Amino acid sequence: MKKTARDPEKTRTHILDAAFNEIYRKGFQGVSINDIVEKTSVTKGAFFHYFATKNDLGYAIVDEILSQMIMERWITPLTAYKNPVKGILNRFKKIIESTPDESVCFGCPLNNLIQEMAPVDPVFKDKLNSVMSLWIDENEKYLKKAQELGYLKKNVDTRQLAEFIVMVEEASFGVGKGIGSKKIHWSAYNSLRKYLMSLTS
Repeated sequence: MKKTARDPEKTRTHILDAAFNEIYRKGFQGVSINDIVEKTSVTKGAFFHYFATKNDLGYAIVDEILSQMIMERWITPLTAYKNPVKGILNRFKKIIESTPDESVCFGCPLNNLIQEMAPVDPVFKDKLNSVMSLWIDENEKYLKKAQELGYLKKNVDTRQLAEFIVMVEEASFGVGKGIGSKKIHWSAYNSLRKYLMSLTS
C-alpha cells in the first residue's frame, strides 16, 4: 500500500514532477490520474488532497514547472555573457547539443501544451500565454541591454526581434519533434546566427 510523505510540500512537488514527466511523453489528454498516481508514492486520495481535478494539476505544472524551466533553460544562462547577442546564440547551441537524440521526438513541453490545450481550455490558454510572454519579455530585456552596450544596431526593434528569436527556437523543437531529428535544430540555429550577426554593430 502506498504511503503519503509527511512533508506536504515535498509530496505536492513529487506529484507535479511525476505528472510533468508523464504528460511530456504522452500528452495531457493521453494521461489519466491513475497513470500519474502509479508513478508516485501517494494514494489516489492523497492526489485529490493536493489537486481537486486533473486540470488543476495541469495549471500548476504551467505556473510552477514550465515558467521556471523557461527561465532556467533560456534566460538565466544569459547572465554569464557580456554580449547578450552572443549569449542568445550560445545558449541555443548548448541546448541543442545537450538534448538527447532520443528526446527530440518529444518536442518542447511548453509548445506541446500550447498546441494541445490552448485551443480547448481558456485557463490553460491564459497561463501558457503568460509563460510565452515571460520568455519573450526576458529576451527583449537582454536585447535592449545589447543595444545599450553597442552590440546591437540602434535601429533594431528589440520587441520584434525577441518575438522572432523565441519563434525560431520553439519552431525548431516543434518541427524536430515531427521529423525526429536534430537537423532542423541546427538549420534554425545557423539561420538565426547569420541573421543576428547582420544586426550587430
